[in-house]
Amino acid sequence: MSVFPNEAHLLKKQSDVPLIHISYECILKERFRDSDSYLYEIACSISSLMEAGHLSMRTTSKKTYRTSPAREISFTRAETTATTYVELSDAEQLEVRIVTPEGTYCKAFYYAHDQELIEQHGRGIISTIQRISNRSSNGQNGKNNWEA
Repeated sequence: MSVFPNEAHLLKKQSDVPLIHISYECILKERFRDSDSYLYEIACSISSLMEAGHLSMRTTSKKTYRTSPAREISFTRAETTATTYVELSDAEQLEVRIVTPEGTYCKAFYYAHDQELIEQHGRGIISTIQRISNRSSNGQNGKNNWEA
């Protein structure tokens, strides 16, 4: 279930399910046969993880002409949180899978297409997806100014 970032804290108080927050920026990478191919820079944080639970993240490709094997994504894990940075190309997806110590299986799939990152499927997870605006990435003083 995708929600707006400002609603996530309300849902979090009502539930102990994992919360995935994704911030991403879409960058024009190359032109290919009259179409643009984009690169998605994604920052992903997961909270409300059980300490002994299992977490797996990977990317897979959906392009038939450039099928690549699944890539496992490394992440930094603290007691009940995890964070990672990953790059996706158009038509690739990010998969997040969580198994709790009680055996509950949660998963979410996020698909990169047409400059958007879309949650395709989610079970037992609350997701927020926030796009970082390219227009304001460099302020007048040379510092980064990120806007949603």
